[in-house]
Amino acid sequence: MTFKEIAQRFERSESGSDSFKVFYKEVFELMKTDTPNAGLYFVVGIAAQTYVIKYEDQAVDPGFADRAKATLEGFNRRLLESLGKNADERLRTLGEVAVDYEWKVDAF
Repeated sequence: MTFKEIAQRFERSESGSDSFKVFYKEVFELMKTDTPNAGLYFVVGIAAQTYVIKYEDQAVDPGFADRAKATLEGFNRRLLESLGKNADERLRTLGEVAVDYEWKVDAF
């Protein structure tokens, strides 16, 4: 399975924590077979896993869940764009997504 397939499946899924759980498990599994890009997968996998840890057993407003899912989809699109680029570009994208996740995302 490729990251593109995983990201597309996530995009087509519902906004619930089950979708985030499937996503992070798949990207963590992908890390084993695509080690040059493991850091890219790790950052979005951790974001999805954190969402599940925080909200799995709670009722979440659908609008909030939709926004969280859209945020992760945005990260995924950025990573997908970088996968076809050289290692320096991928590393830069990884750093940008990590910074955005840490400092601009308050939902998860």
